[in-house]
Amino acid sequence: MVERALAVLDLLRARRERLGVNEIAKLCELNPSTAFRILKTLEKSGWAFQFTDGRYIPGEKISFVTEKNNLYLALKDVSAFIMNRYTEEWMQAMNLTVRDGAECFILQQSRTKNLVDYVVPLNSAMPFYACAGGKVLLSELPIPIVDMLLESTPFQTFTPNTIADPEHFWNELRLVARQGYAFDDRESSANGSCIAVPVRDNQGTIIAALSFSGFIGVEDPKTLLKYLPALREASEQISKALYACREE
Repeated sequence: MVERALAVLDLLRARRERLGVNEIAKLCELNPSTAFRILKTLEKSGWAFQFTDGRYIPGEKISFVTEKNNLYLALKDVSAFIMNRYTEEWMQAMNLTVRDGAECFILQQSRTKNLVDYVVPLNSAMPFYACAGGKVLLSELPIPIVDMLLESTPFQTFTPNTIADPEHFWNELRLVARQGYAFDDRESSANGSCIAVPVRDNQGTIIAALSFSGFIGVEDPKTLLKYLPALREASEQISKALYACREE
């Protein structure tokens, strides 16, 4: 059984794509029921990850650390249902944001049923210094990495509230790290606001930022704090869903 399990693992790592049980069974010359049992064992121990469509990729023990794309694929998959549920409950759009170098982009999104919800499209890239998610993603990075990002970033002013000064932004990051959440107080668009919290892996490292987004006409960002408990709850649910099988 060990040799068969290793064969399945080698296949998942080599193919770099989602594979279904029957496809894995065929490629590894296994009975489908045997392949299914092996995959469930690998999933439970963190060596394989199953998407909601039933297909598999390597799990967190070998993949989420070495293959960021696999982490993001899994994160996008498990967060979708949770975000849609909270958007429906709170009638507010949500964004799941991750960092790519000096920019951050929207990996997953849930929209309201309103005709207009004032949220930038899925996969949009945003400057980290002008959005709540970017502040969260940088808030616990090592100081040398943040310094490099700030030194290589041409700060632009999008609104009168945009933080375009590196020292001011450093102070903002320290505040975000202490309080555990961040605002976009009309910094990326003249009349828009949002509030974001970290999403962490099973070691406590920030891997994404989750936000309620698309608020219009908010004069005092502290009024958004009423959404903070729900945001943190949703963030914890995403983390637990991503690593659920390893906690059983």
